[in-house]
Amino acid sequence: MQPAIILGSTQERSLINEKACLANKIEIVKRRSGGGIVFLAEDSTIWIDVEIPREHSLWLKDVGDSSLWLGEVFKKELSELCDVKLELHRDALIKTAWSSLICFAGRGPGEVFSQDGRKVVGISQRRTRDWARFQCAISLQWKPELLLELLNEPRPTISDIENCGSNLSLDSAAVATKMTDAIRFALD
Repeated sequence: MQPAIILGSTQERSLINEKACLANKIEIVKRRSGGGIVFLAEDSTIWIDVEIPREHSLWLKDVGDSSLWLGEVFKKELSELCDVKLELHRDALIKTAWSSLICFAGRGPGEVFSQDGRKVVGISQRRTRDWARFQCAISLQWKPELLLELLNEPRPTISDIENCGSNLSLDSAAVATKMTDAIRFALD
C-alpha cells in the first residue's frame, strides 16, 4: 500500500506540500467526509470505512450520537489488544487551534483516546437520507515530523501536535482483521 495524505471534504489541496509528497512517494487523496488531514501508511494507520443504511437499528438521527456505537466497538476490541486504558469521547466536538487542519488534533463524539489524551481512533462521517458512512483511522504510530513536512505554511510546530496521535505496539494486519470482524458482528 502506498502511503497517502488524506484531505477532509472541505480542505483545499493548497494545504499540502506537493514536492515533499512526491519526494516521499506519498499520494494526495481527498475524502468526501469532513474533518482534518489524516496521514495513512501501512505501518502507522489503519483506515476502515463503515456504511449503514438508514433502516439499520444502529442508525441514529442525531449526528453527534450516531458514531458512539462504533467508538464502543473500537474501544472494547483495542483494549483487549493493548495495555493502554482507553476512553470514549461522548461529548460534543472539541476544536483546538489545529483541529481544522489535522484530524488527530481535535475530539469528536465516538472517538477513542488513551488516558493521556492521545487520539487512538478518529472518526469522520458523511450522511445522506439513505445511509451513513463512517471513515475511521486508528493511530498505531503517530508521525508528527513527517506530517509537518507534508504541510504548507501556516502549519503547527512539532510541540503543537506531537502528542495528538497514539503509538501502539500492535501488528496492523492483526488489528485490521480483529476490528473488521468486530464491526461486522456489531452490524449483524
